[in-house]
Amino acid sequence: MIGGMKDSSVKAPARATRRGAKAADTALTSPSKAPSPRKGAAPPDGAPAAGARRKKAPAQVRAQLLQAASDIATDHGVPAVTLDAVAERAGVTKGALQYHFANKQGLLDALFEQTMERFEQHMHTRIEAGVAKGAPQHSAAARAYLHTTIDETSPAASTDVLRVLVAAMMTDPAIRERYAAPMRKWTRPDPLPLEAAARLMICRLAADGLWISELLGYQNMPPRLRDEVVRQLEQLALVGGK
Repeated sequence: MIGGMKDSSVKAPARATRRGAKAADTALTSPSKAPSPRKGAAPPDGAPAAGARRKKAPAQVRAQLLQAASDIATDHGVPAVTLDAVAERAGVTKGALQYHFANKQGLLDALFEQTMERFEQHMHTRIEAGVAKGAPQHSAAARAYLHTTIDETSPAASTDVLRVLVAAMMTDPAIRERYAAPMRKWTRPDPLPLEAAARLMICRLAADGLWISELLGYQNMPPRLRDEVVRQLEQLALVGGK
């Protein structure tokens, strides 16, 4: 001690040495942490920038809009398909919708075209399957129309949307004039002798009557009776196609 005071000049370096040793020991036993990137620094290669959103491809947005239009038409009818309603349902801005569809008519045209494409895909698949099993071409086509039209199990057939559009054709002459022509492709008479052509036409008309009655809700056949009706129509198509 000097002048009654403790000599701190000896203990201070000792404490500093112990702190340094402890820090070094911690560095050896603890996992190292990468330094945080500086604010505003560019992200590593391949990493998205903070807060950045990946834009959807135009084809994805278009498909999303058509699905929204399909859902609205199925749930509420064609008049409910407005640009505002579709944009809100799809989760996009109205401007993004109008990039793909300038107006409601363009949207409905695209929806009808997509629906018919899916309907025709199922028609072709069923026709090919029928012919592969030995059915005559016209018979296979009539049976394919029957099953594609009344299909309740395959969403890809777009039967619900097609039914809504056809229902709109019944009450709106403008819609009927616009969409009737493409549908005649699958309902025109077969180039067969009169009796055979009539049988196949009966099958198609019966198929239309079956799903329209179900659409309007005035026909509630027991499942067994409905299955038997379909079975007899299949047999009629087979006979008519020969």
